Amino acid sequence: MISKQFFKSSIIYSLVGALPYTTGVILIPFFTERLTPEQFGVNALYLTFMYFVQVVSTFGLDTYIGINYFEHKDNKQRLREFIGTVLMILIVIATLISFLMAAGGNLIFHLVFRSAGSMNFFPFGMITVFSALFNGVFKSYSSLLINQQRPERFFWLSLSNFILTLGASIALLYLFPYTLYGPIVGRLIPALITGLVSVILILREFGLTFRRDFLRGMWNFCSPMVIYAIMVWVVNYIDRYVIMHFMADPTFVGIFDFAVKVTLGIDLVQIGLANTIHPKVYNIWKDGNLRKSTPEVNRYYNGLTAITLLIIPAVVIVVPLLVPIVVKKVIYYESFAFLTILSLGFATRPAYYLFMAPLFYFKKTSVLTKVFFFSALFQVVVSCLLVWKFGLLGAVWSNFLVKPVQALLIWSESRKIFTFRINAWKIIFLPLIFIALVILGQFFTTSQNLIYVAMSELLLSIALVWATYRRELLSVLRQKK
Repeated sequence: MISKQFFKSSIIYSLVGALPYTTGVILIPFFTERLTPEQFGVNALYLTFMYFVQVVSTFGLDTYIGINYFEHKDNKQRLREFIGTVLMILIVIATLISFLMAAGGNLIFHLVFRSAGSMNFFPFGMITVFSALFNGVFKSYSSLLINQQRPERFFWLSLSNFILTLGASIALLYLFPYTLYGPIVGRLIPALITGLVSVILILREFGLTFRRDFLRGMWNFCSPMVIYAIMVWVVNYIDRYVIMHFMADPTFVGIFDFAVKVTLGIDLVQIGLANTIHPKVYNIWKDGNLRKSTPEVNRYYNGLTAITLLIIPAVVIVVPLLVPIVVKKVIYYESFAFLTILSLGFATRPAYYLFMAPLFYFKKTSVLTKVFFFSALFQVVVSCLLVWKFGLLGAVWSNFLVKPVQALLIWSESRKIFTFRINAWKIIFLPLIFIALVILGQFFTTSQNLIYVAMSELLLSIALVWATYRRELLSVLRQKK
């Protein structure tokens, strides 16, 4: 049975850990009020650029630092040297990127954003680079805290980032309305503070060292990891650039980005729960020296599946009811038609996390390069074809289609090093049946009956989850009683 401590840490890691990312959702009413629709789309392009620089600057060390903590945790001196070396590498990479982007960033923006005259590297592009660099350090330290099982410190750092982002962004939006100072400088201030605090805390606990003997292991793990992360970025964000290329108006980028943001809650809950589950799973595998599934491990991912299937229709119901209360510009309501398909892709994510875990634990990250190369290639080709043919609706369907493709490709590689003995109904067939029935319902959905159809889908989800997990749910209820 999953312990109470697991649920407590799950709340902290999934909800509090998501706070720095949910600011994008919370700030939507302020951005839509104080930015034009075109500026809203331009801000989305700067934001995705920040994520790209962050991926390159961390160089996979944000994942490496957490996974290798388990390898060195029983040797304090070795652990200090390892963490100190990781910090040194992060600082060196950040310094190099700063100089390179200052020298060549203007040319890069000219080549990529020729059709968007409002996209300039100075000052907002360079500010975005600095935000990415400090966020990379903060993200790396957060990963270490999760694997150290230190939820209290994780809580305060994440909460600080959240409050600073909200405060700085809103203040700047009102001081400089209809400019990008609010969203872009508003991201720099919290990144700078939490990044520097992370550096100070690492220095106090581990110091700053450099051990060359760690470099080979870092390179072997992180070089494919950074390529993998870039491919993930392509899968997640290239659609904005495809929309910009074919539709030549940042306003359409803004509408699509708005739709993605209001479904972000599903992704954040899944990421938070997965970040909580994986350290538990890694410890089980380490203690038992296992290379196969166990019922204890499977329960975590089965539970993630059940939670996901309940959240998806709930989001489709809640968003059209709440958004008009806080967002007054009608142009953004066009995104409601895309909610169901955008949300539905997350139904395959529990299987994705299940199949991904062995690759990280056994340090087989080199295969991720191949997997996500094909995922990225699929996303680029499909999104270009569908956006060219169907506009924004094409971007929505490519966003949905790439998720099951990713899960399938990950499984094809992970099964080569790990034996999966899972309940196929719970982790695979239940989500696929739900997806098929919801897509069928889309043929009968209009803007007038969207919420009613979503309510029927919620009832369907509850029925499917109850029929599948009734024994576990009754066991929990009896224990509570």
